[in-house]
Amino acid sequence: MAAKGLQSNTRLITRAYATLLVTLMIVISFATISVVGIHLVRSKQATANQLISTLENSFSDYKPDWDYWRDTAPVNVHNTFVRVKVVHADKPNRRYYLRGTADFLADQWESWPLLHNIQYRPDQGLFYHESVRERYNKKTWVTYDVWLSLNNIIELFKLILVIVISTTLLGFVVGIWLISWLAKRINKPLEELTADSQQIATSDTDYHQELPVFNSSREVHDLSLAFNHLLRSLNDRIRRDHQFVSDASHELRTPLAAIRGHSELLRRHAKQHPEIIPDSVAMIASETLKMQHLIESLLQLSRMDHTTFKLADFDLTAMVHQVTATFQEQIPQELLKQGPAQVTAYANNEQVEQILVALLENASKYAPQNSTITVKIRTTTDWVDLSVCDQGCGVSDDDKEKNL
Repeated sequence: MAAKGLQSNTRLITRAYATLLVTLMIVISFATISVVGIHLVRSKQATANQLISTLENSFSDYKPDWDYWRDTAPVNVHNTFVRVKVVHADKPNRRYYLRGTADFLADQWESWPLLHNIQYRPDQGLFYHESVRERYNKKTWVTYDVWLSLNNIIELFKLILVIVISTTLLGFVVGIWLISWLAKRINKPLEELTADSQQIATSDTDYHQELPVFNSSREVHDLSLAFNHLLRSLNDRIRRDHQFVSDASHELRTPLAAIRGHSELLRRHAKQHPEIIPDSVAMIASETLKMQHLIESLLQLSRMDHTTFKLADFDLTAMVHQVTATFQEQIPQELLKQGPAQVTAYANNEQVEQILVALLENASKYAPQNSTITVKIRTTTDWVDLSVCDQGCGVSDDDKEKNL
């Protein structure tokens, strides 16, 4: 079941791409406009300096020669305004205007500076202003003021902005479609893995199903292999559990049948034949003990994943004596014990006892009734060896290979 509030990888990737694209386009637009604007303003500054230099060359007899200046100016002076201010030490100040400049400066009080040397005039636009003051002679100072129109730059900026916005919108639409398609293609193996996992989880599995292994990317390939390894581990565990339950059920049938048979025998004939009571009761007790051991093994298996076995020192010899003494009453074979008088082992007492009981049951089942079963305890420097030896036929070589 999909978690509420969670978004798919496709949507997350698409959103991240859209954010990155818009941010990138804004940065590129700002950088482009800034670089172009600075370059054009510097170009206007160079042009203004050239015009002033030409104007200085045309200045003679305390006034500018406009005709000469127009002929020698390095650029077209259209939309260019010039004012020359002459300050005499002993004469009245004079101002000379290029044609149209006086009207241009009539509304000077409405102009206001935006940046250094850049002015805005209502209804006329942006202008670049350059002013140079120089000494003409000892008593005369001349100030040259030039205003160059920047409206062509504004139009260029508008064109650049339109191109950038159009390119951004086109790249956004195409990019969103492309990244969405690519994200869906990348996520398709994950979606198929999810669907196959849900199908396996909801179907009657036969413990052999595996997920498909995709080679679209290394991460998805490794994830598929990891899922299949997990499935095999779970299936192997389930098969072992089922096999144990099947074996336990099979083993329980024999003691249950014996108990039921002797119980029915006692119910029908105990009064007429009281001599059968001890044997039947002993048989019922023996079969009950076998059932108890099987049930304990089954419970131990069910707790296997949640149990941590505690290891401690215990008297192995005493445990062997107790188990063999109890077991001797249930089997016809003779039980012998060999080993030191007292041996201490570091292990889990209950687990060792269960293993010993299982070995004794197996030896009693396959050994002749008039034979001997020997329990041996041997010690080395670091280990304690506990073994059960019987005189049965053993396991054939072919069966040994099957059990490996």
